Amino acid sequence: MITKILVAIDGSSHSRKAVEFASQIAAALKAKLLLLYVVKHEAIPDAMRQFAKAEHLPDSEGDLAEMLKRGAQMMLENTAKEARSAGVTDIDIEVKDGPIARTIVARSEHHDIDMIVVGSRGMGDIEGLLRGGVSHRVELLAKCPVLVVK
Repeated sequence: MITKILVAIDGSSHSRKAVEFASQIAAALKAKLLLLYVVKHEAIPDAMRQFAKAEHLPDSEGDLAEMLKRGAQMMLENTAKEARSAGVTDIDIEVKDGPIARTIVARSEHHDIDMIVVGSRGMGDIEGLLRGGVSHRVELLAKCPVLVVK
């Protein structure tokens, strides 16, 4: 029985579709939905660094990482509103940092998740395409079913 669903989001169109699917499933089953955004510190976008400099904002690694986390929190809050409008009543949100696939799997185990939902392609880089994307690594590492949404 599916009572807890984790959906990992990154702002990509595929992760938005994953949220739509997970929300429909969670609403139909009256399952809890955990929305997770994983921040990878080493991947602070150059555009963010340039923006911080141009706007005379603090631009240390820690400051930029904190801005990423705040942006992720806002994205999750907006996504939770969308899930609620789809009929999901029990929603938690989390922003964590670390290696993306391993963090998704670790959070699923921590919360005793019954199913993970991820987009097939995210905001990743060429390395992810060559080595296998996050969704593939989650499938390999997870102990519960994984739904990959295209």
